[in-house]
Amino acid sequence: MHEPNSEGPLFGVVDVGGTKIVAGVATDGEILATTKIATDAIDGADAVTSRIATAIRDVQRQLSFESRALVGVGVSVPGPLDTTLGVVSFTPNLHWVDYPVATRLGAALEGVPVVIDDDGNCAGQGEAAFGAGIGYCHQVYLTISTGIGGAVIIDGRVHRGFRDAAGEVGHMTIVPGGPDCLCGNSGCLEAVASGTAIARRGRQLLIQEQSARLAALAGGDPDRVTAPMVFKAAAAGDALCELLLDDVATYLGLGLANIVHLLNPQAIILGGGVMEQGEVLLPRIDQRMRTHLFKVQREGLVVKRAALGDRSGLWGALQLVRRHVADLDRAAAAASVG
Repeated sequence: MHEPNSEGPLFGVVDVGGTKIVAGVATDGEILATTKIATDAIDGADAVTSRIATAIRDVQRQLSFESRALVGVGVSVPGPLDTTLGVVSFTPNLHWVDYPVATRLGAALEGVPVVIDDDGNCAGQGEAAFGAGIGYCHQVYLTISTGIGGAVIIDGRVHRGFRDAAGEVGHMTIVPGGPDCLCGNSGCLEAVASGTAIARRGRQLLIQEQSARLAALAGGDPDRVTAPMVFKAAAAGDALCELLLDDVATYLGLGLANIVHLLNPQAIILGGGVMEQGEVLLPRIDQRMRTHLFKVQREGLVVKRAALGDRSGLWGALQLVRRHVADLDRAAAAASVG
């Protein structure tokens, strides 16, 4: 049984997904305990934030910390959003439109400050502060999963851009006129190299009766094909699945090369479900990327897998709220001096 730390500030941390929410309580550098609840977005946004508040309080009780006040709550949530106002502009999986989640959750927690960021930025902050990105001031994080998202971190801080929309690495055009992307464009990195894209191309192989191994794994049903099946068929010697993954590595390598030319980071951190097959993909991605770089850009550049798994967003929520509370404290101190 973990012995909770009784010292230091106490934070709430939340990672909101389309089907599940993980909520917990943390100290300055440790997530003490968490609980998982169903999102049930169909109940409405206010019902969701109410359940999040209840979940955080439940964890406090489990830790016997009912009497300790939370100094802030960090929330990782799908975007796009306005971090300054704490408003989710639109997120299809949750059916939230212009929803003031920070204000509503703060009210449900009786006035606790709440700060939000999108899930890509939170995952990047988590890896930078607590995972594979430790020690790199300039880094880029990519999550390669159902879709492709990311975070740009410059001088240790997330670069947000003019309208909080920086870091949309999954929507760089990699293949002009390529497959349609859910964003409305075509040929995006997400449309050709995500887990969804891998599964789509695998289904095409099955429909065209070009992969006996993949057919066996999927029971002959194209609708059952998944990205892990494609990796498994390739490992078993399926030449076309192997070629498919080689294409994916090429696309990701091109995308990373574009990022390096623009930002010249020290490190690129790759996370998400597709990178669970990192031993297959990572060397190829790295090699493809480096063929497009100048020598000075290649030197010292590190490409590595994320270290925090599916908890990177939760750790990012902790880093987010730590910084927010520190900023509030500095502002209060400056005001008192003035």
